Amino acid sequence: MHVYFANITKNLPTSHSFSLYLYQKGPLVKKIFICFLFLLLPLLRSLAQDKPKTGWVFTPMPNVGYTTDTGVTLGAYSDFFYYGDGSTYPNFLHHAGFSAAYATKGSWYAHFYFESPALIEDHRVNASVTYRDAMVNNFYGFNGIASPYDAALDLNAERRTAWYTNHRRFFRVSGSVMGNIGPHLDWMGGFVFRHVRMEDFSLEKYDSGHSLFTAYRDIGLIREDEFAGGTSLEFKGGVVYDSRDVELSPGRGMYGELYLVGNAALGHWKYSYAQLVAHFRNYVTLVPERLVFAWHLGLQHQFAGEIPYYNLNEVATIFYPYEEICGLGSRVTVRGIRYNRVMAAGYAWGNFEFRFIPFRFRLFNQDVNLVLNPFADLCAITRPYRLEEQKKLSGIYPELNLWQDRTLPVMAAFGLGGKIQINTNFILSLDVGRGLDPQVSDWTIGMATTYVF
Repeated sequence: MHVYFANITKNLPTSHSFSLYLYQKGPLVKKIFICFLFLLLPLLRSLAQDKPKTGWVFTPMPNVGYTTDTGVTLGAYSDFFYYGDGSTYPNFLHHAGFSAAYATKGSWYAHFYFESPALIEDHRVNASVTYRDAMVNNFYGFNGIASPYDAALDLNAERRTAWYTNHRRFFRVSGSVMGNIGPHLDWMGGFVFRHVRMEDFSLEKYDSGHSLFTAYRDIGLIREDEFAGGTSLEFKGGVVYDSRDVELSPGRGMYGELYLVGNAALGHWKYSYAQLVAHFRNYVTLVPERLVFAWHLGLQHQFAGEIPYYNLNEVATIFYPYEEICGLGSRVTVRGIRYNRVMAAGYAWGNFEFRFIPFRFRLFNQDVNLVLNPFADLCAITRPYRLEEQKKLSGIYPELNLWQDRTLPVMAAFGLGGKIQINTNFILSLDVGRGLDPQVSDWTIGMATTYVF
């Protein structure tokens, strides 16, 4: 059984920002129910008197989880909102968030996030500082389905093998500023400093030194000078369009991002590369207050230089209100595809879902909606990463099973989600999905306090 956790709050005003991602290979109904209680009970208590607020508001939440590989995860998340004299409520003037969690077998993270539409007049400022230590980090190889997957080698305690595992640590500092150009249109500029350390896994129940990660190094698919990780300083700039009626749960409108990301080989920065990043979301109300069709298309494509392998699995974003977005697959990108399963120099993905409200009622003087959202998620590689080397080396080292002559133009997954929405400022989400191809897919269960997009 594998379970992974991540904070998944997305720039949400007045949200009680605790979230959890679970990726598993067995029933977790009891654990899911307990996690829902940890989330819902403090929330209902704090919302029981939802009146306009002034000054600073402090909303702590627990962060609790479990995995057989990393042990019990204990931590906390807290939001700090500043509303001034209350005239802007429920919109805030300043918002800071801090989360930290520790797993009893050694993995942990700490994350600080700040955003403000009032710090600089007519501008929105965002900043974050993050440290994460992932002792059990998925590494399935390059180029998605071109890298074969054998379930018997994936964290098998009986065989003491963790073939698709490595140890990843990183420290990241980010900042961005947005300013208005015209109706619904903003310019954006920012930076991301990232220091990544990579090494083979070291787990008590598994034999280290025998992994796909170290095999890639030994045969040269991962260069010796990049194997242990490195440092990068990325700059980004572009435009953002936003005509949504509500930021958290839109019923109509569009949201789009188009920007460039670049890193130059100067001093300690060893690699030069440039990426094009684009996102488009559309929300269409089919039945007023009952049914919305929502869809999202994303693209992240390297068009110049070469990205070091240790940065491949981070999906670019303007803001970092949570600790990490890792690779295609998982709760925050393509539901039903294995976490970190698709690593390439370029990829595109899409999310399509209906958001149906069959029941609504009042509880503790709050408006509560129960939402069902069937979904379909798709992804495709737009530019492979060192594919010709991967093919050549697989012929030299056939025993390592590095490559298979198989293409899958589009990887697809389907599933069903359920949401508990309280007023307009909190959503408790559960998504269950499975992909169509067992080489890239598995059952996934995702819990969060927001929609995927």
